[in-house]
Amino acid sequence: MGKKKQTKYPLPRGVTIRKNKIKETLIITFTYKGVLCREPLSRLEINSKNIKYAERLLAEIQNNIEKNTFNYSKYFPNSKKLNLFGVNNREKRVIDYLEEYLVICENRNLSPSTILGYKKCKNALSDLHKLHVSALTPAILKNWIQKQTTALKTIRNQLSFLRSSLDEAITDGVVSINPVSLVSASRYQSNNSDAENSYIVDPLSPKEVSALLAATIYKQWKNLFQFAINTGLRSSELCALRWSDINFLENTAHVQSASVVGVIKKTKTKAGTRKVELNSEALSALNDQKQFTFMKDGVIFEDPKTNKAWAGADAIRKKAWIPTLKKAGIRYRNPYQTRHTFATRHISQGANLFWLAGQMGHKGPEMLFRHYGGYLKEYDDGNVMNHVIILR
Repeated sequence: MGKKKQTKYPLPRGVTIRKNKIKETLIITFTYKGVLCREPLSRLEINSKNIKYAERLLAEIQNNIEKNTFNYSKYFPNSKKLNLFGVNNREKRVIDYLEEYLVICENRNLSPSTILGYKKCKNALSDLHKLHVSALTPAILKNWIQKQTTALKTIRNQLSFLRSSLDEAITDGVVSINPVSLVSASRYQSNNSDAENSYIVDPLSPKEVSALLAATIYKQWKNLFQFAINTGLRSSELCALRWSDINFLENTAHVQSASVVGVIKKTKTKAGTRKVELNSEALSALNDQKQFTFMKDGVIFEDPKTNKAWAGADAIRKKAWIPTLKKAGIRYRNPYQTRHTFATRHISQGANLFWLAGQMGHKGPEMLFRHYGGYLKEYDDGNVMNHVIILR
């Protein structure tokens, strides 16, 4: 008698398991404002991984309590203890639910690029942040949509994030209907529908390429830009490219990874994993880059200011691309235009479009027709397909 029932999992201090006829539930116990609090983690299965998660969550809560930054409703929005501590869910603002949903997404281990996109959506919704959720109406959302000047697709993405966030308010019983589901972005922003379907292909001219490379402050910037223009690699692919990916006997680069927000991952599609042929300019850039990173046997291109791998496309754009464009006196366009420069240069030379699609990581030439139709027209005298089958 008096002995505790043993569980098959070792339980850290403050973490227990509550058993009933239907299921078992993880419980974490802590003291807040002199009150002993026991909160269930009802969505978690009982296993060693989730017990470790419960232990980390408890440590995080206790740390926030010590720092006097603990927000009870953020962690336990449905808790009966909220009224005891003077917290009313109906006072929660839009920003509270946006941040809560971000935490949920992070706990689901969504990709860094997805999380970054959601954070941008949260910032774009700043005009709605201070509103109490119960005060957010379709009329307010309609007014917000009409004020937006971004592409319709962007507005839809922002509203989608808001809708998912406010679904938590329905779960909490704060509102019975999600107001976002009652409005249509296209109804109030039809003028922006053309903008999202008219991405501008704006390649660098030969003179601009020369000016760009001449204006680079660091030799490593020049090597990066020169290689990008002559291979058509995306910035994320350039960040992840390693010396082990280069075959100097066959003059090829094996593109198989991309770096997004500093996290290396596989290419997005099977077609994205490819071997890119290297011309003399690309090989020259690599040979010039050897003095900086070859002996490290890691990534090829680094930020010369930190001597570390580039974190991603945005880091290249802000730290290297924009300053170089300004110094060269070239009007702004994003770094992705180096990829368009590569494509349009080969199209103007009558390259085999099937070959070019493979070099750029597309399944076939359809994407080339979609983006570069205007350039292809110059060679369309009724025999466009003649140019398609020309061997390079």
